[in-house]
Amino acid sequence: MNLKDTSKYISLILRHKPETIGITLDEHGWANVDELIAGISKTQDFNMEMLEEIVRTDEKQRYSFNEDKTLIRANQGHSIPVDVELEKKEPPRYLYHGTGEKYRESIDSQGLIPKSRLYVHLSPDIETAIKVGSRHGKPVVYRVWAGSMHDAGFDFYKSVNGVWLTSKVPTQYIKRETFDENEIEIVVREIDAILLKTELDDEALEDTSRADVIFDLEEKYSWEVLQQALFNILLDEKRSEDAWYQMAVVFWIAVLESKSRKKKGLPKLKFKKKTIIGLLYYRLRELDYAENLIWSITCELYHLDYCNSMYDPVNDDKIIRKLEKYGLSFK
Repeated sequence: MNLKDTSKYISLILRHKPETIGITLDEHGWANVDELIAGISKTQDFNMEMLEEIVRTDEKQRYSFNEDKTLIRANQGHSIPVDVELEKKEPPRYLYHGTGEKYRESIDSQGLIPKSRLYVHLSPDIETAIKVGSRHGKPVVYRVWAGSMHDAGFDFYKSVNGVWLTSKVPTQYIKRETFDENEIEIVVREIDAILLKTELDDEALEDTSRADVIFDLEEKYSWEVLQQALFNILLDEKRSEDAWYQMAVVFWIAVLESKSRKKKGLPKLKFKKKTIIGLLYYRLRELDYAENLIWSITCELYHLDYCNSMYDPVNDDKIIRKLEKYGLSFK
């Protein structure tokens, strides 16, 4: 067994099954180093020098020694009840969770739960989360509104190796952050086919026939994937005003559907509000026939008074910064 495989074996022992080699962990997850080495040595050549090399070079920094190296423990990831003496800390505004595509449906419906572990593990940045997710197949990254969770009373801890931990993350605090560009392109092509094939009564702007069919793609691909495809179309300079307007109608249908689902006790759709409002105003604000529609969407997303609000998206610094990320400007 090479050092990498031995490291995985140690992870099993210190996180989940110390009885595998006949040792026990104390209440804080510490194992006696001599006992650990002796237990592993029953089945392979192993010594203190090899253990120190594993602890030093482990890319995830899974393990820690005590000061005199007589004890060792896993920094986090336990499925057995231990207190690794984590200190409560205030998290940054956002954290990230990387996982495999095969778990997306479960996460979208349940949020993030620890399953066999004691805590949900979160990464400080997207790049790290992608690496974590890649261990589970095709990676998917979720953004976690950690700051809002903390304000709502959720506790957060930071392990010595930089992993953030919390008990769970409800669905209202997560949004999918990464997408498969090939999948998005497939959805865009399907939208194009709908725009071409479904007839629209040009005398009636309230007709939503094409937008209704486009929104139905949500059942096939998920709302978050469809939303990203709508953004791609709104970002495409070569598209017609009619295509951009139809994307606005789809968003209006989605807003109404989300309100309906809330009344029925079903999970609401998740909207990237600043992106939606910014792109719709960038594309459609000078079209008289689109004015009421995009203002209605804005009022619903931001809970504004339709008649009395003085809010102006064009002068909203957050909207402006969001557009700048796409290389766009209202000027």
